[in-house]
This record gives sequence, C-alpha cells and structure tokens, in this order.
Amino acid sequence: MSYLLAFIGLGVLILVHEAGHMLVARAFGMRVDKFSIFFGPALLRWRGRKTTYQLGVIPLGGYVQIAGMNPNEELPDDDVGSYQNKSRFAQFSTVFAGPAVNYVFAMCLMALVLIAWGVPQWQLVVSKVHAGRPAATAGMKKGDQLHSIDGRRVRTIEQVGAAIMASGGKQQTIVVVRGGKHHALKVKPEIRQGSDKHTIGISYGGTSLGFTDVPIGTALWASIRYPFAKSGEILTGLGRLFSGKTSTKNVGGPVEIVRQLKHSFETNLPTALVFLAMLNVYLGLFNLLPLPALDGGRIVFITLAAIRRRPINQRVENMVHTVGFLLMLGLLVLISYRDLARIFG
Repeated sequence: MSYLLAFIGLGVLILVHEAGHMLVARAFGMRVDKFSIFFGPALLRWRGRKTTYQLGVIPLGGYVQIAGMNPNEELPDDDVGSYQNKSRFAQFSTVFAGPAVNYVFAMCLMALVLIAWGVPQWQLVVSKVHAGRPAATAGMKKGDQLHSIDGRRVRTIEQVGAAIMASGGKQQTIVVVRGGKHHALKVKPEIRQGSDKHTIGISYGGTSLGFTDVPIGTALWASIRYPFAKSGEILTGLGRLFSGKTSTKNVGGPVEIVRQLKHSFETNLPTALVFLAMLNVYLGLFNLLPLPALDGGRIVFITLAAIRRRPINQRVENMVHTVGFLLMLGLLVLISYRDLARIFG
C-alpha cells in the first residue's frame, strides 16, 4: 500500500508540473495535442475534447505535446494554435509555468501542514555504532541524539552528512544528548577503503517528536518562504557536489525517491506531505537549470531569439533538446541501476 501511495504521490508531482504547462499554453491559445503522465507506451489513454490524455508505464517524468514545438510537424504557417506563432512572452510563460506551479504547490502543501498540524519537530537519533570506527572509539552509543557538530546545530540528516564530509579528516566536536545530558565527543572522520568520503561509522535517522502549533500568519509566511529557502539549500548542495566536497554516491534517482516517499507515508501523512513539498521544489528548480531538454534550456533559446529578434532554427534547437533528453534519460537509468544495486546488493 505504501508503494502505491508513493507512485501516486510521484504521479501527482508530475501532474502538477505538466498541468502548469498545459493550462498556460491554452490560456495563450496554443493547441495541446497530448498530455502524458510518465513516459513510454500508454497504460491508460482517454480522448478529451481537444487533447489526448495518457498514463505511461515508465515513471521517469511526463510531457505536454504542444502544436508547433516539434519541427517535424506539418502545420500551416498561419496556424493560430501553433507554439511558433505565439509571442516570446507567451512561449516563455508556457515553459516557465511548469516549475512555477511546482513552487506554488509546494507552498500550498507546507501551508496545509503548518496550519493543520504545526511545525514538525525532529530529533536525529543514532541507530547503530559500528565497532572499531571513529564514533565508537570516541564513545558514541546507540540511542544518542545528535545535537551539534563543531558548534553548529544539526537538525537534518543532510546537515549531519555535509558537516562530516566537510571535515577534511580533521577532528570534530560532536555533541550528543544522552539521558537528558549533553556530551561532547572528539571524533576524527576517516575514509574507508573503497570509498571517497569521510565517515565516522554510525547509522542514524530522523525520529518525529510531533508538531508545535504556530499562528496562521506565521504559517502562511513560512510556507511562502519555504520553496525559496529550500532552493538555496539545493543549490548549495549542487555546489558542493560539483566542487568534489560531496560524493556523487549520495545522489539518488527515481528509485530512491520512491523508496523515501514510501517511508514518509509509513511515518505519517504530514511527513509525506512535507516530503512531497520538498520534491516539488526539487522538480521545479531542476527544470529551471539551463540544460538542453529542460525548461531552463528552452528558456535560454527563447531569450536568445528575443535578443536576436528572429527565431532560432527550430530543427537545430530540437536536435539540441533531443540529444540532451537522451543523455539525461541515460543518466536517470544509470542512477536508478545504482539505487537498485544499493538496495539489493
């Protein structure tokens, strides 16, 4: 049941994104020929008044087929429903709408959680200490609550991992809470054979402590700020990844996303909603990156056409996006394979 909910959650995530494209395209008079959740052959298909809707079998994304975006289409030059015959502003708005709606949906989910339940409170608890590793040598024990690393409060699993990997192998002061008392432990992270990142030899996870009520005004303001604050965290993480400070082994794909989404539904509904809000931010921000096949890549071409005051060769643009899509699909398959190997290997 949890896996079914996870796939439904993933489908909703993609549905929101693609609906943003479709609704704005229609608002500008563009003809939407197909709306697909997931890729590949259609598992389900139904024909609307103007659009074919389908559910694919490969849960790696979705797409909206807008008339005029494919240069191989044979359309009259004066086709009023064609993407190519619309203004640059209409084209930009249509492409930008997908990520924008993801951000708005993230705000709505967070507002629902904060108003209905309150602010989630978490503690990071050590679930296992591996013998002979730095944490065990320093005296860390199962059940310890991770409080801070080198004076900085850690509240998320990501913050703990980033702090340890940023140590460069230098000794760190990790404060844990045990029996209501704070204990400062001197821990020197190490790199294990076959790995390229510093670790201290513990397994840990987040344990929910419940929720704290907040005023509605505070909840709404926090919800509006959430996607932008989370985007900053994601971009910082990408910077660490490309600078080599974070291992690519920490990057998860669709398989890992479904696994974590399943776990969030098993925890409780508000936890799942918060995770879905975060995934909406990831999807929105990722699509805004200026890379071929992504919305950000299309925005680059729209901007170039506006600067040049004449259209970019559509076949050239389509070829760039096609190559980018194939490379991205290959990367997703590779990451998914690694996720499966990590789970079953």
